Amino acid sequence: MNNSFYMFFLFFISQIGTCQENLENCFRVDDLSVEDRNQNYPFDKATKIIFASFEDKSTKLKLFENNKMNKDGYASYFQGEIMQIYFDSLKNNMSKYNPDLFEEKIELSEIQKNELTDLIYNYGNNHEDAVIWGAKCFIPRNAILFFDENNKLFEFIEICFECYQYKTSNYNVDLNNNCGQKLSLLKELFEKSGIEYGIKKQL
Repeated sequence: MNNSFYMFFLFFISQIGTCQENLENCFRVDDLSVEDRNQNYPFDKATKIIFASFEDKSTKLKLFENNKMNKDGYASYFQGEIMQIYFDSLKNNMSKYNPDLFEEKIELSEIQKNELTDLIYNYGNNHEDAVIWGAKCFIPRNAILFFDENNKLFEFIEICFECYQYKTSNYNVDLNNNCGQKLSLLKELFEKSGIEYGIKKQL
């Protein structure tokens, strides 16, 4: 292989890598102000936003209406299923929210709220072939909780940072996950806020 061809080959490979990286990266695609961002639901209604973690513990099962008990009297659940069952029950009745079920709860400051909405609404990837990460598994350990002026939970987002997937309480709530890095960047916001479970610790 002559030197000129070898250099061209290295350049070609580097360009492929750069192209793929650009398709995955999140970057600033808009410059909406704080006021504009906060007009979007659920931020227009939320007076308190909490980053939280939720650990699957068998002691929480007694709080669920439909325990799956086997013949020996033990409940059998897949990892992450307890949280999903609980959040599914919240969709039907938000009054079932129990703060004691969460291992960590951190109320966001105004600066942290602005960082969150900036990530959601101003960052993305407007390339038509943009890559979005995600795995088929869903083992949620974290959540974003939205509370109204009466301190009542009214929307939520349950998140699996291991699989880079999330579910919302209804279709009007969205993270605008239009680039591969978005949930990774959101994970950094959780870590920066002080949340450890689901971020640094998985078990």
